[in-house]
Amino acid sequence: MSTDANGAEETVTFADELGYLKSLPRAGWLRAGITDGEPVAAHSWRVAVLAFALAVIEGADAERAAVLGLFHDIPETRYGDVQASGKAYVTQVPAVDVVADQTAGLPEELAECISAAVSEHESAKQPGASTEALCSRDADKLDLLLTAREYQEAGRSAASMDRFIRSMIPLITTATGKALAEAALAVPPTAWWDEFARKFGTPAAAERPIHGSFRT
Repeated sequence: MSTDANGAEETVTFADELGYLKSLPRAGWLRAGITDGEPVAAHSWRVAVLAFALAVIEGADAERAAVLGLFHDIPETRYGDVQASGKAYVTQVPAVDVVADQTAGLPEELAECISAAVSEHESAKQPGASTEALCSRDADKLDLLLTAREYQEAGRSAASMDRFIRSMIPLITTATGKALAEAALAVPPTAWWDEFARKFGTPAAAERPIHGSFRT
């Protein structure tokens, strides 16, 4: 696939549009009173990593799953991050239709790849979905759970975080996803740093307990 001068400009324009996700806040955290929460782009990055990990363990195509996770929220440059409570009051254009508009000026092969990725991620809600789509969707839910645990440990709106955590658990469908969700309830978000600090004798390691759990 080659890109002519016009295709290059359109691709850069598309990249500029996606850059908006670096500053677009996740609406659910605003509802929970967290005004300095993560942007959509940060969420999408960890979703891609988690989707890759889930797919490896599930024996699926890890690279494909990561691509689905990476692109799953790009329509939000057009309609924002509509929180769950708002979806009952608005008619939302299907993500695949939004992506078709977003990629209309891109080189054809590139546009098809991106559209197919979003379409496959969205298919996770339907019977017969690919394992890669299920991993990507589970990764989406797991990232929200992990982020809520991080905010919870930081002392941010504990009651609201409990609701976020509990609401994600039943939405996770793969065996690996369920196992990771269970582990996320037991492992403190700072465990990785505490282990590192303890190993290298950082004084801060003694300031926090390394073990803890969330009770459902």
